[in-house]
Amino acid sequence: MSEWDGLPVGDATRAMPGRNMHKLSHLLAGDLRRRILSGDVAADQRLPPEAELMARLQVSRDTLREALRILESQSLLEMRQGRGGGAIVRRPGIEAVGLYVALLLQLRKTTLAHLEEARSVVERPAAELLATKAGPNDIDCLVALHDAERGAEHDPLAFVAATAAFDQAVTDLSGNHTLAVLAGVFRDIYSGHVFSAVRSTDPVTAEQFARRVVVSHSAFLDAARRGDGALAEKTWSDYLFTTSRLLVNRRRSRHPIDMTPLWRARAAWGENDPAPRRAIVVATEIRARIAEGQLREGDRLPPLAELGAEFGISRPTLREALRILETELLLDLRTGDRGGATIRTPTARVAAQLAGIVLEARQTTLADFNRATRLIEPAIIELVAARIGPRALGRLEELLSELAGSVEDTTAFMRAWDTASAVAFSATQNPALTITTEILHWVFVGVEPAIAADAKALPFVTKSNRMAHAAFREVVAALAAHDPVRARNVWSTSEDFTIPWMEGSDLGKRLMIDLLG
Repeated sequence: MSEWDGLPVGDATRAMPGRNMHKLSHLLAGDLRRRILSGDVAADQRLPPEAELMARLQVSRDTLREALRILESQSLLEMRQGRGGGAIVRRPGIEAVGLYVALLLQLRKTTLAHLEEARSVVERPAAELLATKAGPNDIDCLVALHDAERGAEHDPLAFVAATAAFDQAVTDLSGNHTLAVLAGVFRDIYSGHVFSAVRSTDPVTAEQFARRVVVSHSAFLDAARRGDGALAEKTWSDYLFTTSRLLVNRRRSRHPIDMTPLWRARAAWGENDPAPRRAIVVATEIRARIAEGQLREGDRLPPLAELGAEFGISRPTLREALRILETELLLDLRTGDRGGATIRTPTARVAAQLAGIVLEARQTTLADFNRATRLIEPAIIELVAARIGPRALGRLEELLSELAGSVEDTTAFMRAWDTASAVAFSATQNPALTITTEILHWVFVGVEPAIAADAKALPFVTKSNRMAHAAFREVVAALAAHDPVRARNVWSTSEDFTIPWMEGSDLGKRLMIDLLG
């Protein structure tokens, strides 16, 4: 029996009578998306032929193809051309999120120092979590990865890959999916620059870097074996700081990141391959021009004939390149008199949608997401207290009044709280951390209706709102006084109000796939 035999025949069509193809395709994509993310359909499975799906679902070819394009843009399908091709199911990883966020970070003039600080904020609590919960199998896994590092010490590029694998395992084994996804995104971006630095550095410095990593990871393993969370967090913080200073000097770390040389190099490695590879080269070049600011939101690309002549490729290959960028949500392709390819620059909201899909695929619960925010946000507020300016403080004072006026209305209070939090976090003056909080914000917006509906039934919510408002007033006072320790402690306390509700209710146990639209 096929995994697709359980798909309700024609349900999507009957559910939306009289609606246009675009809306119907989104509903169909949602149905297929849920089956993929819930694990009903195995990764690497090929979908049935187009004609069979059209008949089973009772939809047109245009509707089906639009639905499949939506799933491809969400990294849930891979469309292969030619014999043996078709739509192949994929489990979304952090690669697509990392590529999109890297572009967003470059456009916001993020530096390596910003990335280092963001990694520290996200990875330190993950390291502490791992040490407090690690079992024998977790330790054995890390030991094997650490041995692989030792074996690659004299091959700089292989060593960078082995180090990234160890670092990713630490966050993956922490038990918090949200932290692991965020850490993985930043690590992928940072590792690209480490790769470039190691490739261009002298052998002596490369060996010093390798030795420092091995020693640092050994110290972390010792802390994990002892179950000492505080020591594990400290050793991880020291590791991030010392290794970054070995590879990147302070002056260079304050330069804005530039992902385009790495993107172009990776694409050029296979530029002599057949048309699909040439399409990737062209897509990479257009993406790089977006990152460099040559192409901006709403810009129209030249006609196909001009683009084909510029890149020296055929029209089908060029169409494939544009389709790649469309699936990356960087182009709008339209037909008709006003048709053509229009640039879409990246946004934190789309980054959150991509991250949300990965969280769903990892069977992440709302409680997991809430724990991650409670671990990340106090550290960011601590930084904000040392950096916030008078304009942001004035806006927070205004929002305090809005919070006070909405304590009886939980939905309104949550929205005001979310706005106030966003204003506070944006004052960190670190684009990487600001984007982190924006991603968390937009994921929260997706689950907010379910939280608000559940909260209305709880008798203590109004009291909790009042307590949260009082705590936020103290946070603003601490920020105005530029008191980082006080700001962090008060923020942590304000978030503690939700712990009994989130950890003890059925809502906290629900999967993000059931809560995100």
